Amino acid sequence: TFLKLLFRSKETPDALHNKVVDSSYILYAEHDFAASTFASRVTTSTMSDVYSCLCTAIGTLRGNLHGGANEAVMHLLEEVPSEAAATDYVNGKLSRREVIMGFGHRIYKNGDPRNAVFKDLSHQLSQKPGGKPNLFAISNHIERMMEEKKGMYANADFYAASAYHQVGIPTYLFTPLFVIARTSGWIAHIVEQRSQNKIIRPSSAYVGPAEQSLPSDFLKSKL
Repeated sequence: TFLKLLFRSKETPDALHNKVVDSSYILYAEHDFAASTFASRVTTSTMSDVYSCLCTAIGTLRGNLHGGANEAVMHLLEEVPSEAAATDYVNGKLSRREVIMGFGHRIYKNGDPRNAVFKDLSHQLSQKPGGKPNLFAISNHIERMMEEKKGMYANADFYAASAYHQVGIPTYLFTPLFVIARTSGWIAHIVEQRSQNKIIRPSSAYVGPAEQSLPSDFLKSKL
């Protein structure tokens, strides 16, 4: 239904294209206490309404360190027309100590299991008529380079980019698609938080300067 609405077509979308979207909904639906999920639970704990809780989550997702990684990957891939260009691009980024999006994960240190699913889907799409085998080959080349040079593994967002692109989904809709999928997870966390609610109010530890004596004339009245 999503693809029919997106492309304004009455024809049934390609089965593999449907599988890509359905798989992404499942893989992106829930992922423990990611920043947006935790933020939504904090808002929930104040007994706010569901709409505000979801807005909190989406606002957190807007930050570059949490959301938009698959869009950033696609922009990267659009800059490198060949494996040779990809080699120069990656080496340049690494020499400048710049981040290459789509790699590494706070939880998965030895590889993101979701990546294998997206990679397989991207590869299948590349073999179909109208697919982009060069795009997949460049992605695979970058993945190998990052493993060999940095010991970093592709996360779910890396091959999601080339998979979405080959389905024909515009890059600017990659993150909204994530939001559609993750909304079910956010709602589940909101329901769970409400079931045994206690306001989330972390304590802080002061790490500033040690206690100091005030100047002798500081407390003198000027009246």
